[in-house]
Amino acid sequence: MSVLAGLLLALPAPQDGAEPLSSTYPALQAAHLRRDVQYLASDLLEGRETGERGEQVAGRWIESRFRRLGLEPPPGGYLQPFPAAPLHLDTAYTRLRLSAGAGAEDLFEAGADFVPHTGAPAADAEGPLLFAGYGLFAPEHEYDDFAGLDLNGKVVLLFRWEPQAQDPQSRFDGRRLLSQTRLAAKVRECERRGAVAVLVANPRGLGLRGDAPGAFAWPEFSPLYNQMEPLIQAQVDQIALQRTNFTVAEQAAQAFMGIQLLSPLGSAIPVAYVSQKVVDRVFASAGRRDEEWVREVDASGVGEGFETLLTARLAIRTAPVERQGRNVVGLWRGSDAAHSSEYVVVGAHYDHVGRNPAGEIWNGADDNGSGTAVLLGMAESFVADPKRPRRTLVFVAFSGEEEGLVGASRFLAQNVVPEERIAAMVNMDMVGRSINRAVHAIGTSSSPAMRAVVERCAKGLDLYLDYESEEFFDRSDQAPFYYAGVPVVFFNTSEHPDYHRPTDTWDKLDYETMSAIGTLARRAVSMLADLQKAPEFQDGYHRLAPVYGRDPEFRASFQKVAYDQRVDY
Repeated sequence: MSVLAGLLLALPAPQDGAEPLSSTYPALQAAHLRRDVQYLASDLLEGRETGERGEQVAGRWIESRFRRLGLEPPPGGYLQPFPAAPLHLDTAYTRLRLSAGAGAEDLFEAGADFVPHTGAPAADAEGPLLFAGYGLFAPEHEYDDFAGLDLNGKVVLLFRWEPQAQDPQSRFDGRRLLSQTRLAAKVRECERRGAVAVLVANPRGLGLRGDAPGAFAWPEFSPLYNQMEPLIQAQVDQIALQRTNFTVAEQAAQAFMGIQLLSPLGSAIPVAYVSQKVVDRVFASAGRRDEEWVREVDASGVGEGFETLLTARLAIRTAPVERQGRNVVGLWRGSDAAHSSEYVVVGAHYDHVGRNPAGEIWNGADDNGSGTAVLLGMAESFVADPKRPRRTLVFVAFSGEEEGLVGASRFLAQNVVPEERIAAMVNMDMVGRSINRAVHAIGTSSSPAMRAVVERCAKGLDLYLDYESEEFFDRSDQAPFYYAGVPVVFFNTSEHPDYHRPTDTWDKLDYETMSAIGTLARRAVSMLADLQKAPEFQDGYHRLAPVYGRDPEFRASFQKVAYDQRVDY
């Protein structure tokens, strides 16, 4: 578990023939789990630090288990590499060009006028430029910025937020923004309609700065980047620093990666913020004025986009990152044609923190050899079950958790499976050191159905369920899924004196209770996969706070950025 990242009756019934709750699973028995933890927490794997040899060996071992079980790899294979260091922008290459026919070309360089989104692909794109208003598709409010527009092959310019966002009496929901207002939702809608890239700007007339938002998330433009080390040194408790087993420089890099990963878009197309200067050029090409457009839409509540005569050419490149982590991903296809394109993600991180300065190996038996062993046992139990679940299961052994939930964030950012099709996420992190058979079930307020699922699945297991340990909420891999609007539950047995110490060894785990927790988690996954209707997300922890002008509560500790400059949640 990461240090830095610091209604039962109303429950929809599973499909007929769902497994009885008294089922037991050989792959989740204590002896089976013990064998896997002994290997994961052996000196051979050198503490499994992200990007290091031991993590690579462990990742290949998990891959071989997935392959032997017959789990299906996602496109690109079982191993999903990701940069385990902050991304740097190649500013000499990165730029935006706008041109009209054979006329003069306007060049906008990276920085004040053109800032790529850190959660979107670094790639080139070219196409006719189209303005799509706020990029908002809200049929329940009879509002469609895309009406009459053909986005196929186009570069789309759109405004952030929504019309009348400052008006408490807006036609939508006052100052509380619609879920479709999230940039990820807008980009997803543009991508679905065939757009090749998205440009995003602040609407004029709100008293906001005219430069492109989001520059703070790139080291090349961020004053915060060089301040991270002294900030961490001054603000983080020294005992907590020691427990990370990372240097202050490494922790500064991890904290900045957290900022870069705050808004994983799950996009396959480039996305960038642009300045007022770019907006002026686009509206002028169509003989329009953007401030008039904003006033008209605020007054009428009806959006109207338009084609332009401009062609947009984006060139975006980041510098190579040598240090790579790797998630391991395997799919078990659902049996129901109507639901198999929906996913339940089952996760546990397999990385730990390597060696300390004295050369001692921090084996990470509980953190998180325990959760990884349960993940593998769950995968084996589903494969052995003749009845497949209705929805597809996505088993993910995450790396980079100790670096700030990097692997989970990159899983979402790289759109391994479509984010909007993820029905739920179940996470296991540190499930081997229970006291009196207690287990934290964290995140159940993310859906009205989730607590009832857990209560029902715990029957007969003699476990004490604790739902109150919210202090751990942002410290493991379910957190990025919650911020992406996915219902989650996170099973954990809390910290102990051996947490982030060389003494976290395999012989100290309670494998019998771990088996019961694994059975609980396995049942929960099965029930979530078989529900007639996917569980509904709710912001039960008030983390997203989608209210215009108010910052959402993110897990990055050192981010002090004005609302209008923040990357969109």
